[in-house]
Amino acid sequence: AAPVDWSPEPSKDWAGTGQGKTGSQGVQAAVKSTQNSIGYLEWSYAGSAGLSMAKVDNGGGAVALTAATAGKAVAAAKAASQGGNDLTLSLDYATKTPGAYPIILVTYEIVCSHYKNATVGKNVKAFLTYTSSDAGQKVLPTVGSAPLPATVLSKVQAVVAKIS
Repeated sequence: AAPVDWSPEPSKDWAGTGQGKTGSQGVQAAVKSTQNSIGYLEWSYAGSAGLSMAKVDNGGGAVALTAATAGKAVAAAKAASQGGNDLTLSLDYATKTPGAYPIILVTYEIVCSHYKNATVGKNVKAFLTYTSSDAGQKVLPTVGSAPLPATVLSKVQAVVAKIS
């Protein structure tokens, strides 16, 4: 992605040792049990294990990962498609937005707008209505996820309201 800044060849030999682990729980356990280790984990796994998290300098200063800083990165994203019910975002991993944590992923729920089985449609709509409500959004930081910024949340709520 940045061949001018990053060479595929190492600048020096790595003196340490590395290991691969299966899944986030495996990485979480290995980092927690290995002194002076470094790993890359989803926020919820790092937080639930009590692991220290690095601040990342996005060019606008070092930023700690919090619900607010992840939300700023989402707010800085652009819509990947134009119109319709597709709310896919194009994240800007090179954002220099002050206070935006640049290493995030967004989880998407892919659902139908209309269900042949009315009970399934009702249940899908109820779940997404809750997760996009104030109450549902308030729970997210407690489980290592960030609430949606208001600009994105209002679009999600409008699309969820159309599910039948």
